[in-house]
This record gives sequence, structure tokens and C-alpha cells, in this order.
Amino acid sequence: MRIIDFHAHLDGYWLDKPLPTAADLVATLDRCDVEAACVYTVMGFYGDCPRHNEALAERCLSQPGRLIPFVTVDPKLGPAAVDELERCLADPLFRGVKFHPWLQAFACSMVKETMVAILRSAASHNVPVLFHDGTPPYSTTYQIADVARWVPEAVVVLGHAGSADYTDPAAQLIRDIPNLYGCFCGSRPGDLVHLVETAGADKILFGSDFGAGGGWELLPERIDNVTEAGLNPDDLAKVLHANSDRLLKLRERPLERMSVAQ
Repeated sequence: MRIIDFHAHLDGYWLDKPLPTAADLVATLDRCDVEAACVYTVMGFYGDCPRHNEALAERCLSQPGRLIPFVTVDPKLGPAAVDELERCLADPLFRGVKFHPWLQAFACSMVKETMVAILRSAASHNVPVLFHDGTPPYSTTYQIADVARWVPEAVVVLGHAGSADYTDPAAQLIRDIPNLYGCFCGSRPGDLVHLVETAGADKILFGSDFGAGGGWELLPERIDNVTEAGLNPDDLAKVLHANSDRLLKLRERPLERMSVAQ
């Protein structure tokens, strides 16, 4: 069974805590038979996004074909954030955008003009935009779902599909908003069946939260939460890899890249 992890983190540190290296992450992917992982900065959520975007790209290039970086920008900076997004998305190495409004200290409604421009840019580059969700005050599932309505042509992903407290509304919102998806990442194991039954298997992706939620042992635990949920084989394949293939355009754009955009 092919597996793509749609939600992992790759950085040198989280504040004063060393994080697993790119080699550590790929060793864990190999150990768990995971084909590739989408990876996001951590310290880039605290500032200096351009430097951290470049560092993330370099880390991914050290393990070609296995790690898929997502750019982040600070929408509080207005047009400068859109410029940085365009700079990164001009490089085919980057396959998506990640926001963490809780850590980045913004409410999407407070930066709506810039966020709309960001979503339109992402849509024009055919890349998904994933938001941390499930935690107040800036990242409730309702707040992120509302963003998807602003730009219907953009693909928006709830990074935790509601997490622990918002799973039920997440399932309904994913079902009702055509361009909204959910990443089953850190939710309670039993919630996957509810998400699939309510929203449909075509709109749910697998993620582990590796690098932020725990070490190597987290990945097999999160995989077990999916494989032991009792989904039928077709739905299981959609959650574990087929939906990621589709949103990341992996069939049209294989993971081959040997330089960083300047």
C-alpha cells in the first residue's frame, strides 16, 4: 500500500528543541514504507519567512524525491507576503503553502485582502493551501473553512480536520464546501470513519505531524490509526495516497528538482 504523509515538519529547531534532520525523517519514512512527505517549517512561523523557506528547500534537496516543501509567508506583511509566495512558487520544488495562524498570530479575517491574493496566487500555481486548524483563537475550524469560501478556485486543507474538538463540524464543512479538504492528522483514531462517511473519502488525506507532534514512533502509530479503521480498500487508498497524488499533481509533476529558486 502506497503512503504519502501530507503533514510533517522539518526544521533545525523548535525554539530551543532540536528537531529530526532530513536524513532522520527519510529514515523514518523508509522504516514505515512511506513514499514521501509534505514538510513545513516550524521556526518560519515566528518570522523571517524567506530565510526559513530557503532553509527548508535546502533540507529537502538533500533527500531528493522524498520530501515535498510547502512555503509559508506572513500575511500581516501585505504585498511583501504575496511577493515572497510568488518567488517560492516559481520554483517547482515547492508544492503547497502552509499557514499556522495560531503561531503566526493572525486572524484570516484581519488580513483578508492579502489572504485572498495569496489564495488566488496558489490557485494559479495549482498548489494546495493547508492551515493549522482546531485551536482558538485564530485557528478554529470554522475560521479556516470560511477562508475556502473567499476563493472557490483555491484548494484549502484543514490541517487537522478539526483536531479533537471540531471533528464533527469539520466533517460537515468539508462535505459542504467543494474546495475544502481535511487532513486526518492528530485527530482521535475513531474520527476517521466519521470524516469519511460524512465528507467522503475523496476529501480526506493522511498526515502524521512528524517533527512537531513527536519522534519516529509517531509515524507508525498514525499509520495504524488509518489502516486499522476498517475502511474499504478503495477508500483506504484514497486517504493514504491517491488524494495527495491528485492535490499535489504528482502524476503530472514527478518529484524531481535539483536547485533552489533565486
